[in-house]
Amino acid sequence: MTTPLSLIILIDALFVGLTLFAVIKMPPITSATVEVRFDAPIDSVWQAYTDFESQTEWRADVVDVIMAANDNQWTETLKASGMTITFEVIEQIPPRRLVLKTGADGIFEGRYTAEFRLDETSTVGIFTEESTVFGLIPKVMQRIFVNQKNLIL
Repeated sequence: MTTPLSLIILIDALFVGLTLFAVIKMPPITSATVEVRFDAPIDSVWQAYTDFESQTEWRADVVDVIMAANDNQWTETLKASGMTITFEVIEQIPPRRLVLKTGADGIFEGRYTAEFRLDETSTVGIFTEESTVFGLIPKVMQRIFVNQKNLIL
């Protein structure tokens, strides 16, 4: 027995409609937090972490960093997507707290916070990223392909 073509089209349309409804209802703002322990003094961790130009040496997902003239702004190009993300330091309290404004033109904007504290002989870093994704297609792509926790550090 064969299924009538109109029933197949109706089921497909219903599936597409429900998917679009679900995507539209997704919150535009997402947040993720990761905690990492470093076997190093807090000053050494801070020094390495705030040497933004050297990120290609310790972040496998970054292939290029271009610093602006004022050293408080830069762009990073990501390996997997080729996306260029802009960063700007908006708060810096060495060696404890760094807050960045992030974004990619028309795709997303966000806030990235790195906080460091001593814990016996190691340093604990708590990294939080909040981002607002613009548009239906970027929102879908983020949900399907991006694990925000992997981008934090």
